[in-house]
Amino acid sequence: MDSEAYISQFSADGSLLIGGFRGSHIRIYNAEKKWTIHKDITCKKLRWTVSDIALSPDQRYLAYSSLSPIVHMVDVQNSMRESHANITQIHEGLEFSNDDDGFSFAIFSVKFSKDGRELVVGNNNESICIYDIGANKVTERIHAHSADVNAVTFADESSNVLYSGSDDSLCKVWDRRCNKRGKQVGVLTGHLDGITFIDSRGDGHYFISNCKDQTIKLWDIRKMSSTVKDCTPKAYEWDYRWMTYPSEARYFKHPYDQSLSTFRGHSHRPEATGKIVEKLRWHGSIIRDCSWHPYFPTLVSSSWDGYLVRWEATEHDKDPSMLKIGKQRMHPDGYTFSFVF
Repeated sequence: MDSEAYISQFSADGSLLIGGFRGSHIRIYNAEKKWTIHKDITCKKLRWTVSDIALSPDQRYLAYSSLSPIVHMVDVQNSMRESHANITQIHEGLEFSNDDDGFSFAIFSVKFSKDGRELVVGNNNESICIYDIGANKVTERIHAHSADVNAVTFADESSNVLYSGSDDSLCKVWDRRCNKRGKQVGVLTGHLDGITFIDSRGDGHYFISNCKDQTIKLWDIRKMSSTVKDCTPKAYEWDYRWMTYPSEARYFKHPYDQSLSTFRGHSHRPEATGKIVEKLRWHGSIIRDCSWHPYFPTLVSSSWDGYLVRWEATEHDKDPSMLKIGKQRMHPDGYTFSFVF
């Protein structure tokens, strides 16, 4: 595309790949049919970019968000290849703000519950909102953090427990069965900057988080605290969109770090060797997302250079699955790469 790619995500079974772009566009590729376009979606009323996408467990509906209070849902399994919002296909809008939120309400993260009946979002109103799709309304609104909630997900199949991550540097755990609705059941400290993504193992115990402090952390919620511990203030200010991360801050450590493991700069300490397995170079700009195929050694990355790139593991330089040299696309820096969408 001619606009920045923000999202690249595989479906749970690996059959579909979804790419989200700033230019009001989402493309779904069929990984089982030679990566042909399954659905070409032109979005409705986006504010800045597609900020997140979620595919329902039955892979019928796609929910997409932007920096606005509305999540749109579109049927991606009907016969139409081209989906123009409310022209060729209805994109149902789900309103997450209330009367007090105002126009500035922005959604950063959206996820389906495991049964597909609910959506949860994190937003710039420092809150988590849960939407009952059948009832067509927000049923829970939790003031969760002291800054933007960039990441939220369900912990396991039950959909009773939620994990959230925020620009306040905290990960929090929420149990919807507790009497004290609106109060976290646990806090996990250790990051030193805003948390950008959370992924649950799905067992109700472990999850990982990605952070602007250049680390990934592994957590066990059985080690969480009931209250927030004091955090050492940041001694630096930076913006990833145009600044290099301060080298002096790269190995700062939180005095109350509760994580099991920390991964830094594609290395890991202290338990593992930290050996770099591979460095993949092709993109010409910031890489915003990457997604592993659930079963095959295939990785897809998305970048502000406008490309989704598919990487295949191979032990041989002359792998017959690679395109012929004459058909390979040349990166401006001189690298050759065979698979470009």
